[in-house]
Amino acid sequence: MVRRSSFPAQQKIMLQGVLGKFNVPGSDISVEYILTYASLDASQANYGQLLKMLVPVREAFEIKGLDFDHLLQRDLDDYRVSNEMIPYLLGEKSTDPRFFPPIVAVIVPWENESNKMKTRYPRLETKTETEDGIKLQVSKYGDVFSIRQEQREDGELAQSPVDLTLYESNAKLVIVDGQHRAMAMLATYRSAFKKWGKSEFEYFYESAERFEAADKAQGFGLVHLPVCIVYFPELTEGKGKIKGIDLTIACRKLFLDVNQTARHPSDSRQILLNDTDLAAFFTRQVFNSFQQNTEKGNIKLYHTEYDNPLNQVPIYRPFALTGVFSIYQAVEQVIFADDARIRNPMATTGKAKNKDRMERELELSSVLTEDVLEKHSIQLKDIFRNDYPKLLEDTFRDCFANGWGKVIESSLSKLYPFAKHIEAVDSSLKEIENHNFGPIMIARSALREGQGLRYALQKQKEEDKVRRKKTKNSELTNAEKGWEALREVESNFEKQRAKLYFNLKKEPNEDQISKSNRLFTAFRTNAFQNGLFMAFAYLKERLELTNEQFTQQADKWIDKINRKFKSSSAVQEVLFDVFEANSLRSIYKPSGGLNPGDWTFFRYIVLELLDSGREGKEIIKEARRGWLLKLYQDLYKRKQKELGSEEESEINIKQLTLKGIYDSYKASLGIEKDVIKKDLQEATETDDITEPMTFVEIEDDDVEVE
Repeated sequence: MVRRSSFPAQQKIMLQGVLGKFNVPGSDISVEYILTYASLDASQANYGQLLKMLVPVREAFEIKGLDFDHLLQRDLDDYRVSNEMIPYLLGEKSTDPRFFPPIVAVIVPWENESNKMKTRYPRLETKTETEDGIKLQVSKYGDVFSIRQEQREDGELAQSPVDLTLYESNAKLVIVDGQHRAMAMLATYRSAFKKWGKSEFEYFYESAERFEAADKAQGFGLVHLPVCIVYFPELTEGKGKIKGIDLTIACRKLFLDVNQTARHPSDSRQILLNDTDLAAFFTRQVFNSFQQNTEKGNIKLYHTEYDNPLNQVPIYRPFALTGVFSIYQAVEQVIFADDARIRNPMATTGKAKNKDRMERELELSSVLTEDVLEKHSIQLKDIFRNDYPKLLEDTFRDCFANGWGKVIESSLSKLYPFAKHIEAVDSSLKEIENHNFGPIMIARSALREGQGLRYALQKQKEEDKVRRKKTKNSELTNAEKGWEALREVESNFEKQRAKLYFNLKKEPNEDQISKSNRLFTAFRTNAFQNGLFMAFAYLKERLELTNEQFTQQADKWIDKINRKFKSSSAVQEVLFDVFEANSLRSIYKPSGGLNPGDWTFFRYIVLELLDSGREGKEIIKEARRGWLLKLYQDLYKRKQKELGSEEESEINIKQLTLKGIYDSYKASLGIEKDVIKKDLQEATETDDITEPMTFVEIEDDDVEVE
């Protein structure tokens, strides 16, 4: 029996367990833990309350109150829980012995007014008391939790049993390992005893009969979930601060450690959880900024994909505009790429560990003064992409945010295609904002909050459909209805996006929707987004802009590109559409497929949109020239192939070559005759960019002027 506490009574959970400690030699932080259990037996009040307290992260924290780092622990694969873990728990497929290993949960102090985790526990108070002749030591961490241990005659404290008291109103248990195991228990309890309330996640666990049958067969009182409750005794108020560590970081580190030794995290999650790579650190800051964004029209977290369940580069969610891979590769290039890769418009290879470039792009020399470096006992020469002092993370964060961080966020919010995508997403979500019908609720959550929830809903829908076919049941499950509702919202979104992108007065037709979808397939790629930022990097480098100048100039470049989208139907409808034979996209790659390495092509396109061969700085012309020649050569080869026989080619080649090139090119960007001739002449005279161009004769009568 748990002994009574001498402290004032509060709403609390009182448990018994075994106390242990875990400490790595040389570490400043130790981990103490109490092994106990949660039970499905309602008669065991405290242990049942513990199960209730162990809510998944997605239920414990409101998404609006979370930093992006915390969201990484938020999503659950409900399909896996419903169709793999609960059958295992209930013995539906086998009666062999089965067991759930302990879940791991960290006690965190919670500020209810701000709805945020505190960074330290309250000051530790220790006192001794006697009960029934037994001397007990009580360690109380304010109004968050307390631990009581028996003090033996030799002065040592007993490790078992110990009493743990949790004060519900001021503490939460953040599950850092085993959310899916915990959810299997919770779903079983909620479904069997109808405790779901208004949660939309109920629709993944609709077969209540399975739980009722299991309860009658074996009794839920026999089902216990081992729980390892963890805390960090050094992270309390009143103790000296440990450099670079607080509860948020400690929880994150523990989450990373236990998950790296368990189920392999997705590729995108591995990037975001990488604590040794500055490119990954900056990528997290970009997504953190998206999460904190409240301004209308700006890109927000639900416009992105930060945890692709398929481990694929292409973006999975239709509402997502960009993803982890796109941001990470862009950051990697603009901050760490070899200078040659930035300066040479034809370069496609190169390492991304350029220390000198990193220092320039972050302007480290202006913030890491001699006084700062001396204070932290570090030297600038010792700071590398994969080896940097964690004490300076705030400095690195600010340096990045004040330059490329702003430019990336501004570009993804304001560039014409991106802005129209965001507007269409927000308009579609607004239409279902106040709908409380079950399927709409789960659709809304899958579209706005859960990264893996859309994928889980799709898998659950497919499973339900198979199950209904076997049982010859014609009634759709709520998961199927939720999927239908989700697809209807996404279909309406595609219509709205086409209408906004093409600036239509009436609803778009099917051809316009298809064209819009094709265009946005390109705009959402790593290749396009990386090309955009590498074009900006090229201009920043050649113009020798400071970060302050760069952020201002980048907005002007975006405005200039946007004017082309708004004023030119060729730019808006032809340029990026692979189905258009005269588009530069088709000239460049008729097969249509894009890979991340195609960013060099899109960099060229961005520079064309900024200059289009008319007035403009010589540096833009230099960057355009190599790609201009390459496109002319590619188109020439295709035109030659279309002519057929060699005899026919001899007759028609002079008549069709330059005119065909000119017409195709003009269809995309509207370049004037005198400009294209001058560019061709300059390109053929340049030996260091690509092979000399010998197949075109520059004569006035080769080009018909309209």
